Amino acid sequence: MELNQFLEKFSEILKDKIKTAFQPVYLPSNESSYETNLREKVKLLTRQPFPKQMEAVLAIVKGFKKANHRGLFLVSEMGTGKTMMAICTAFLLLPEKSRTLILCPGHLVDKWGREIRTTVPKAIVVDINGSGLKELIDLKNNKTQPKGREFYIIGKERAKNHFARRLGIVQQKQHFSCPNCGEKFVVAPNVDKKPVCESCKSPLWQADKDGYNRYAKAEFIKRFLPKDTFDLFIADEVHQYKSGDSAQGQAFANLACKAKNTLCLTGTLMGGYSTNLFYLLWRIVPKTMKEMGIGYDNPMFFAEKYGVIERIEKEKLRDNAASIGGNSISRRVVEKPGISPTIFTDLLLQRAIFLKLEDITVNLPSFKEEVTVVQMDQEQDDAYKNFQQELQSIVRSSLARGDKTLLGILVNSLLAYPDGARKGEVVLHPRTQEFLCSGPEINIENLAKERKLVEILKEEKKQGRKCLVCLEHTGTRDLIPDLQERIEKENLSVLILRQNNPSAAKRESWLNVKLSTGNYDVLITNPRLIETGLDLLQFPTIIYFQTGYSTFTLRQSSRRSWRIGQDKPVKIYYMVYQNTVQETALSLMAEKMQVALAVEGDLSDKGLTALSNSDTSLLIKMAKTLIGEEKRKNIAQSWGDYLQQSVKVEAAINSNDDITTTETTTITVKSDTSQKEVSIVYEEVVRGKVYPQKNFAIAVIDTQTGSKKQFIFSKGSVLYNKKVIGNYDSKGKGEINKKPIKLVKDKDNSFLLIELKKAA
Repeated sequence: MELNQFLEKFSEILKDKIKTAFQPVYLPSNESSYETNLREKVKLLTRQPFPKQMEAVLAIVKGFKKANHRGLFLVSEMGTGKTMMAICTAFLLLPEKSRTLILCPGHLVDKWGREIRTTVPKAIVVDINGSGLKELIDLKNNKTQPKGREFYIIGKERAKNHFARRLGIVQQKQHFSCPNCGEKFVVAPNVDKKPVCESCKSPLWQADKDGYNRYAKAEFIKRFLPKDTFDLFIADEVHQYKSGDSAQGQAFANLACKAKNTLCLTGTLMGGYSTNLFYLLWRIVPKTMKEMGIGYDNPMFFAEKYGVIERIEKEKLRDNAASIGGNSISRRVVEKPGISPTIFTDLLLQRAIFLKLEDITVNLPSFKEEVTVVQMDQEQDDAYKNFQQELQSIVRSSLARGDKTLLGILVNSLLAYPDGARKGEVVLHPRTQEFLCSGPEINIENLAKERKLVEILKEEKKQGRKCLVCLEHTGTRDLIPDLQERIEKENLSVLILRQNNPSAAKRESWLNVKLSTGNYDVLITNPRLIETGLDLLQFPTIIYFQTGYSTFTLRQSSRRSWRIGQDKPVKIYYMVYQNTVQETALSLMAEKMQVALAVEGDLSDKGLTALSNSDTSLLIKMAKTLIGEEKRKNIAQSWGDYLQQSVKVEAAINSNDDITTTETTTITVKSDTSQKEVSIVYEEVVRGKVYPQKNFAIAVIDTQTGSKKQFIFSKGSVLYNKKVIGNYDSKGKGEINKKPIKLVKDKDNSFLLIELKKAA
């Protein structure tokens, strides 16, 4: 059963259970003297949190202090100030002499230190992200009490990186032997699995003196520092540590076991699978997992309980099999994307705080997104169509042979060619490097999208606004020099941010210096370089010259300037060429984001955006669209659906809305030739009543001829004569025969069935 169907069926029971079984640790409307004292204490900080931030902090502090939780999650959307809230939590939770350990991405170490110093008076910040172990050795040897509020900060790369291993065995002519007891081996063991001698249990591996001379700091802390060395462990971007056998996942576990409490910060709690939480929970609340009978070595049991699994049986028929047992059957169990609602009631509601950017939008300016569809020049358009047809023909032939190798090339080449038409596009087979086809070079000084980009940049400069330009092709198909040349010809100054120039750790300070010493109109970069850790408040206009097909990257980078501290309206432009794969990619991303918004609130928007982002499946879906196996929506329709979904409407099934009201939604889609504005007005027409039964509901519908028809509402589907003719969600919104409907609660515990009819 899908989540929306589950909520539709059990919504009232769930609400009653939450009210009776789950008593909130903190209620903003009913604060006690404990919260009052904490609010007075926080005034000692040199920076004050926003009201909603403060409420989240109070909930976390009480979760640790009053509910005695060892580990908590702060699921806070990008731009809401996770760092500030975590620092406030440490200040209110811990005494004046305490130690806090912070694990974060390496390029955010300096930022964490700066935020702490500017927030906590007399804070002692210890950067342990350097190349040595001096600070940790001092901590091990001195065994002294903290001198004040101490904050130890380390990057995840430095925490996990260890020395390389090599075999530590004696090699002889015919065999190998253990250097400790002499036990003989015919085959050398696998050094990656840290082999030990079966006889004496001695390690059969050692450090490789020819490799990197380093010791993982998380391993050092685990081995040599006593338990509860740190009063609080803060893990930033904790979703990166979800893997059971990754080095950074193990580093997180090593650090968590040395702290009294662990606070996990993330905007992406889950990536679509229940087991994304399995190892995180085992590492912060192992006692709870044990009590629930969930073994550390059995993530599939967790998936069966809280996720979605698929059992696959394959029967291999044997020729001339004459008995019942003549055929062989293979069985396997795999996890599928999906989360059971019980994971919230059993594990998350009592140890997770959810905060969305919308909760603090009162402190932020407006945010506007526009799709700019550009029509290609005739020569460019003809070349693209010919290239597309040739490449499609090659891929179809490959698929007919059962070879899917070329699907990725199909999408990536057609995404790239329109923007790089001056250089052309050569397609080689990924395995054999055999030449397949090519897109010709187009001799056009300024391509259509480049002209439109310059037009937008010049208009934004007139309004005193700086622009951030994002594009995917900054490596092999590097477009930055071309764009820089054409932008600078229009007397606009350009700053370029590239991979490792500067390094990730110095990126923020480099940008601050550049922007403070130079008057730049435009910053050009790859969106992956600005996904985390950067506040680009100076650039209230973000233009995606290329969007690629990663919804996660798109959503992350598009919020770089719409953050706390921004005082200008933020505008986002998505640029695509009309009738190309670029348009297909953006349409499909809009559909995925619409799905994420449909259940927004159950998890953070960032988490559900990551859930909807599967580069592989999206790439395959685009490829199927291109070869004619799957139709796509018009881009205006897709983004219109997405923008409509973004409009917050009270849950109709739990309200007494006036059914005579009319909703108006305006969707704006710009092209290079005109701006088309469409106003969609819905009139709400009562079609009948829906009467809830035990496991379903019966709808009695008045037809235009005066007769009545009965429909069945069950498990998210609407049925007539045993055929599915529509659907509905947990909010009572859906469609019947492709006509939009919604359910509104009536006075007699029935529901009115409302058709949302487009007005003329």
